[in-house]
Amino acid sequence: MKLDLTLPAAEAATGAVAQPVAPLSAKGADLIARTLVDIGIDTVFCYPGGANLEMLDALSRVSITLVRTEHEQGSVFGAQGYARATGKLGVCLATSGPGATNLVTGIADAASDSVPILAITGNVATHWLGKNAFQEVDIVAITKPVTKLARQVREARDIPAALREAAACALAGRPGPVLLDFPKDIQQARPDQPTDKRFTSAVPAGMSDETAQRIAALLAQSERPVIYAGGGVIASGTGAQLVALAEALDCPVALTMMGLGAVPDTHPLLLGPLGMHGAYVANVAVNEADLVLALGVRFDDRVIGDPASFARHAKIVHIDVDAAEIGKNKPVTLGVHADLRDAFTGLLAHAKRRDVPAWHAYLRERREAHPLRAPQAASPDDAGVLTGVDVIAALAALLPPEAVVTTGVGQHQMWAMQHLRLREPRTFLSSAGFGTMGFGLPAAIGAKVALPDVPVIDIDGDGSLNMSVNELSTCRRYGLGVKVLVINNQWLGMVRQWQDMIYARNRVASSLVDPNAALGADEGHPYPDFVTIAAGYGVAGARVTRAEQLPAALARMLADPSEPYLLDVLVAREDDVYPMIPAGKTYRDVVFGPGEAAGPIAAGAF
Repeated sequence: MKLDLTLPAAEAATGAVAQPVAPLSAKGADLIARTLVDIGIDTVFCYPGGANLEMLDALSRVSITLVRTEHEQGSVFGAQGYARATGKLGVCLATSGPGATNLVTGIADAASDSVPILAITGNVATHWLGKNAFQEVDIVAITKPVTKLARQVREARDIPAALREAAACALAGRPGPVLLDFPKDIQQARPDQPTDKRFTSAVPAGMSDETAQRIAALLAQSERPVIYAGGGVIASGTGAQLVALAEALDCPVALTMMGLGAVPDTHPLLLGPLGMHGAYVANVAVNEADLVLALGVRFDDRVIGDPASFARHAKIVHIDVDAAEIGKNKPVTLGVHADLRDAFTGLLAHAKRRDVPAWHAYLRERREAHPLRAPQAASPDDAGVLTGVDVIAALAALLPPEAVVTTGVGQHQMWAMQHLRLREPRTFLSSAGFGTMGFGLPAAIGAKVALPDVPVIDIDGDGSLNMSVNELSTCRRYGLGVKVLVINNQWLGMVRQWQDMIYARNRVASSLVDPNAALGADEGHPYPDFVTIAAGYGVAGARVTRAEQLPAALARMLADPSEPYLLDVLVAREDDVYPMIPAGKTYRDVVFGPGEAAGPIAAGAF
């Protein structure tokens, strides 16, 4: 199936769609379009404005699909969804001033999660730069802290080389965002002799055989080994090698949110996600291990909690493509600056099975003692009331392995991390490091454009979806069969949970119920009414209020892969995410439920 991303005939009739014209001239904007085609770009997510119309005009005449979103933030998250789902460079285009600044959150999000995107902005003509012209902003200065490269191109002849350099930079080593800013007169200029260069990306030196042998020796001495793997495995495409290494060593594996899908969820060596809301057994394993093999991770605070207490009795081997991450948050025994594609070759060459039955038995006991589970109904009055976990588990049972799931940010995101059954890389797309609400729907649009034959579902929260619900219009415009599953509890749920736990239930500004209605009144008509909103954008939808309605509603949502659809599911209003390790605490402080905790666990309890 190939998506038809041309605009409707009615819009074409107005002259909004460019008609065939004479052969391209060599304006700067044409050089931008031609170079993007030459480096393999097939899709650009965009929003038009005065300072980028030259580029849009040129892009409409080459073999690039333009996807116009409803907001520039939708464009940058669309580019992210495209990049996260494929590993290829995602591209977005905005105008100057507010158009450019509306990209900044998505650019920072891409930097946090190491996503390769190219943000292109137009700007005012060079002779107006620095003079507070209409919609002028120094977007290069604004984005330098959150990009690998940010540059304004001041000479039209430099356009091809600048684009090639930016694309190579975004994809090299640890991937990330880059930005190029083109003043309008540079887009309009006609250079006589454009410069063009091919860029080869610098790569870390390969891991030496001596280092591989040293790691093998440390593993051979270990009684409690664990592999802690993250987004670097996904970015490098080495999930199969990770599985092979774990099997060769008979070593358990814990994954970060960014690493989910690297090891199939059904694999017996997978402990699950770790961190603040991760599986208890995964947190036990990394904290009670005597050797942690950290692969493509950055020791994020939501994973390690208190750095001094994290894995305090373990030798830590950290392999990463970004040398700056090694030892940054946690001192390590051995740091190795290497691309995982190269490192796995050495690791597998020297891998020897280490029989540690007592360690495996101990971890099985921890898993059985505190499995990830849905909260129990509080009383018989709650019979038939759905929890977020109920809904996500029911969806997971229906999805094929290749289905791509995006999420917003909040409780629903954590429940999805815990309870989806992910069997392939690049199938769980979530704002992990930056935690950007509104990410889910536009990221799903980007993934669906990239993978039109694959089911794409946005699991969203009512608060998070409110920030990007306008992108339903993009789904309708281009016939994108994105499914939006709303876990609707009428709260900013994670905010409310923290307010209850830390601020004595002072629920300031976190309720989403109708301010003119009694709290909790008329659960069948939530506020806002997402089904009605979806209908306003021409998208079909339905609402579920009781457990018995869910199976048929999910089947209806998934029935037509080409149809955008929204399913609004009302869930228990005050359900919390467990387990939870309070910020800055250790796995020994984990809370399993209301009034519950793990109890005192001595260091080295194994």
